[in-house]
Amino acid sequence: MLKKTTVLSLFLLITAFSTLSIESQENNYIKSGENLTFIASYNVSGVMTDVAQVKMQTSTVKTKTRELLRLKCTASTYASWDSYFRVRDLYESYVNPKTLLPSLFKRNIEEGTYKKNIKYLFKRKSKIAVSTLNKKGYKDYKVNVPIDYNTLDIVSAIYTIRTLDYESFAIGKRVTKKLIVDSEVQSATVKYLGKENIKVGKYGTKECYKLSVSFQGKELENAKGGKYIWITADDDRLPALIKATIPVGSIQIRLSDTNLTIK
Repeated sequence: MLKKTTVLSLFLLITAFSTLSIESQENNYIKSGENLTFIASYNVSGVMTDVAQVKMQTSTVKTKTRELLRLKCTASTYASWDSYFRVRDLYESYVNPKTLLPSLFKRNIEEGTYKKNIKYLFKRKSKIAVSTLNKKGYKDYKVNVPIDYNTLDIVSAIYTIRTLDYESFAIGKRVTKKLIVDSEVQSATVKYLGKENIKVGKYGTKECYKLSVSFQGKELENAKGGKYIWITADDDRLPALIKATIPVGSIQIRLSDTNLTIK
């Protein structure tokens, strides 16, 4: 197992980019009440072995002044792997339902003996995100991170890519977008590779948009190598499959179940 970039972290980092233009576009795909389940596999001695489960869920949260969409992502290693390297990660982003721009992001990770909590409060008019860190040696450590109006976190980014009009993309198109990772603004670049038919779990073969992703930033150093994601070319735009080559092997994350009706 990876000890620095774990299952959920790598899953989100691989998919954490946006091909939006300067202005945000309206969300017409992501709704409250969506549940997605993925199986994460790691290349162990030349064999892809299932090691963890990743879940993505959406729900509505009402505050005194507005209604937000909660994007929740969790990852946990299977019991048989816990003794080797136990992972219990939680990532949450609270976003505007129309634009998917985040107002608040929370990340609570437990990876082996390592624990860390971090929170970003986005103040877009002031062009800062207030980062609050809690881990060994740090308690409520705050720093203001400069951002632009459309800066995303890694959870809102993965949902944002599902809203894009890939039918209008030319093959080979590349676009870079900024997102905040570990209290730093970093960049991710996507390249559209066209359509490809792939098997999507129990749902059979589906036509998907194929994308490749590259990153810049210290947090992403362990994610070097080939990284690809397939998104279903339908009204749901589901992340169907992710493949990544990393310095210590390779991983695959595949969609296994959803409460949506896949046509």
